[in-house]
Amino acid sequence: MSRLPVLLPVALAAALLAGCGGDGPSGYCEAVQDHQRELSDAAASQDPGAIFDTLDAYRDLRSSAPRDLEDEWSQVVSRLEALQDALDAADVDPSTYDPETTPDTLPAAERRAIEAAARNLGDQETVTAMAGIEQQALDVCKTPLSQ
Repeated sequence: MSRLPVLLPVALAAALLAGCGGDGPSGYCEAVQDHQRELSDAAASQDPGAIFDTLDAYRDLRSSAPRDLEDEWSQVVSRLEALQDALDAADVDPSTYDPETTPDTLPAAERRAIEAAARNLGDQETVTAMAGIEQQALDVCKTPLSQ
């Protein structure tokens, strides 16, 4: 059984490996630099809910990403949004969610939705998408998404 507190830090670590892409030093790479501090702060946070604070930055990076990263960014953002939607629908604060105790107070359907979204965020397809984004960051922009 997937555990949200275990998956969120893993997903956060993988997500924060995301990086800069192929339209040269302007545009996308500038967006990476603009969001670097914010994403670095989220990476350093002990709050599992901090990853949701990065959604606007991720959306901005997705919108400015070169074509060869569109699918990867869409994968990452859509999976993160799906988890946020599942938590919001259940009125669950990701910062305080505990899969050992919180599920006892949730309807089964909401609990299953949260667990499924967390599993999908941490699945191999999403991890691979993040790795592709990071590789482009290193190859093209010569900088990681977070410091």
